[in-house]
Amino acid sequence: MNEEQKIIELKKKINHYDFRQKEKEIKEQKRMQKLAAPIKKKRKFNVLNFLFLVFLVYFVYTAFNQYEMLLDLNAQIEEKENMKAEIEKKAMELKNDVEKLNEEEALMEIVEKIARDQYKMVKPNETIYIDKNKNDNKLIQGIGSEKDLINE
Repeated sequence: MNEEQKIIELKKKINHYDFRQKEKEIKEQKRMQKLAAPIKKKRKFNVLNFLFLVFLVYFVYTAFNQYEMLLDLNAQIEEKENMKAEIEKKAMELKNDVEKLNEEEALMEIVEKIARDQYKMVKPNETIYIDKNKNDNKLIQGIGSEKDLINE
C-alpha cells in the first residue's frame, strides 16, 4: 500500500501541476484577447458629460450676469435715495422761504440780500471800499459774490 499511496500522491501532484499550467495558459489567452480587442468607446457617457458641462457653463454665466445686474440695481437704488434726500432738503428750504415771504420783515431781508449779492446794489449814502491792489478780487470784476471771498 505504500506504493499505492505514492502513486496516488504522484497522480495528485501531476494533476495539480497540469491544472496550474492550464490555468496560466487560459489567463494568458484572456489577457492577450483584451489587448488585441478594440477599446469600446463609451459615447453615451461622454455625451452626458458634455451636456452636463454645457448646462454648468450656462448656469455659471447666468448666475454671474444676475449678480452683476443686482449690484447695478443696488447702486441705482442708493443713488436715487441720495437724490431723494437732497430734493427733500431743498423742498424744506423752499417751504421755509415761502413761510418767510408771508412776513414782511423777512421778505425785505431776502430782497435786500438778493439786491446786494446778485445786483451789487448799495444803500443811499453807503460807502464801498475796494482794494485796488488785489487783482484777483472777483467783486471788482463783477463776477463773484461775498460767498466766493469767504471760500478763498
